Amino acid sequence: ATGNSIAGYFGGGEDGPQYSIMDKVTYSTDTTSRIPGGNLSVTRYRLAGTGNLSTGYFGGGLGGQTIIDKVTYSTDTTAAVPGAFLSVARSRAAATGSSIAGYFGGGADASFNPRSTMEKVTYSTDTTATFPGASLSVARQNPAATGSSTAGYFGGGFTSGTVSTMDKLTYPSDTTAAVPGANLSVGRSSFAATGNSTA
Repeated sequence: ATGNSIAGYFGGGEDGPQYSIMDKVTYSTDTTSRIPGGNLSVTRYRLAGTGNLSTGYFGGGLGGQTIIDKVTYSTDTTAAVPGAFLSVARSRAAATGSSIAGYFGGGADASFNPRSTMEKVTYSTDTTATFPGASLSVARQNPAATGSSTAGYFGGGFTSGTVSTMDKLTYPSDTTAAVPGANLSVGRSSFAATGNSTA
């Protein structure tokens, strides 16, 4: 899921079958509606989402997907973005970002090997690039991510076991480093995160 100050968008998922459904939650009315024009380009689950005030990006997913779909909030429509494909097909990643770019980190490849890969989606050009200096300090799947306007935090996940590591991604330099003082109290995976400008 991702969104802006007006609405949240929940894309994909599974309940036995896989879905491409996009639901929109309007905050002012606390109501949800399915948006047919907002469906993901392919059915998938265990994907990640992030975005800015005008668009959302849903990337990866189970089945070895590299696709990134762009949701335009003003029109409630979704389309695959060819120039923004992930470099490594993977699911179980996490994503966060700023108003300028989104970052997809970690996950598992098609053989379910944990990855440390970090990809940056630049919103103005709808293109993706891999930054080796931004790779997670520990390869892992099922981490959680959140952030502020200047930095993103990727915490927890699973490699050969659960990890408590917290990595800080500094947006201006596209570099990532573990922050030992910010480690989770218990190693865990498959959880969620959120935040504001300070925490």
